[in-house]
Amino acid sequence: MSLYLLLNGSLLIVLLTLSGWYVWLRFSGEETYPVAWNEAKKSKRISKAVRRLERMYRDKTRFFNWWLQVERLKREKIDGDFAEMGVYKGRSAKVLHHMDPSRIFHLFDTFDGFRREDLEGESGEAATYTPIHFADTDEESVIQYINGNQNIRIHKGYFPGTEEVVRDCRFALVNMDADLYNPTHAGLEFFYSRLVPGGVMLIHDYNHKWPGIMKAVDEFAKKIPEVVAFVPDTDGTAMIIKNR
Repeated sequence: MSLYLLLNGSLLIVLLTLSGWYVWLRFSGEETYPVAWNEAKKSKRISKAVRRLERMYRDKTRFFNWWLQVERLKREKIDGDFAEMGVYKGRSAKVLHHMDPSRIFHLFDTFDGFRREDLEGESGEAATYTPIHFADTDEESVIQYINGNQNIRIHKGYFPGTEEVVRDCRFALVNMDADLYNPTHAGLEFFYSRLVPGGVMLIHDYNHKWPGIMKAVDEFAKKIPEVVAFVPDTDGTAMIIKNR
């Protein structure tokens, strides 16, 4: 074998090895895992369901922020239910439920799209929506998709209006993904007063494409003592941890 062919062969092996390593890092996410996750995984403190969900969830920053917050609530023994406003097909609800299936989890959604009056005055991405957007879902399919336990509670209908059944509840975690100003404003007002000290609220889509969300959060932030933190996940999340 000539030196030329030997060098070319060696170069090809190096390139294939580097390419394989890059693909592994790119799709396994190992290089971006939080230290706490790696340690919990080694100690077998993460359920198979959560490990499987992590592999499938594309926004790793959002996923790991959820996980770190849920683990903090457990570690600090912060009591309270979980809630989500804006469930759609249940993707985020599935993740949060399996991170702590011991919590009562309240899911709020119309399961029938948006109200026309809530779309009026919206701008950005929300201005392209119609009442039928996100209507291709229902409670039964969400329950089946989550594949959880008896702690799931579905509250179908317009918010505000479906919150009466949980008026006396206290919440440790509230995940909001309502897309529009009106329901986000109503959700912030209702859930914040029922958030336990140390509890966390997460409001998704805090970015310039969703000015209604930014307006609702910015207005509310002026009325509370906490500083709103911003999580650099794909679509942006505003996070409020209630003072103790």
